[in-house]
Amino acid sequence: MLIFSQKADENLASVVKAIDEIQKSNSKLGTVVVGVSGVEGADFEKLQSTHKLTTPLTVAVDKDGPKAYKLNKEAAVTVLVYKKGGGISKNFAFKDTKSAAEKAKDIAAAAESALK
Repeated sequence: MLIFSQKADENLASVVKAIDEIQKSNSKLGTVVVGVSGVEGADFEKLQSTHKLTTPLTVAVDKDGPKAYKLNKEAAVTVLVYKKGGGISKNFAFKDTKSAAEKAKDIAAAAESALK
């Protein structure tokens, strides 16, 4: 699972916490949160230490994220859920992190179903 975010805030932490819960009992769910569009490593360090997140947080080398993913610059958060074998089973795009936080349970459920 890949989560691309243009912000590192409390709402993003809510999404990551929901994924952390799934990963605790499913080591096969590999998830990485990638900061794009100006998110700095220090932003993620603060988020990680404040919320004790277990999901890895990293910053993209390319400010707009990997070109191959063709991320929508209007989406503050993009979530790609991969199924076994590598195909994308579900994707989410949110205009802001608050909208993503409101759907954290749906994102976690999609991740859980991809493991089946």
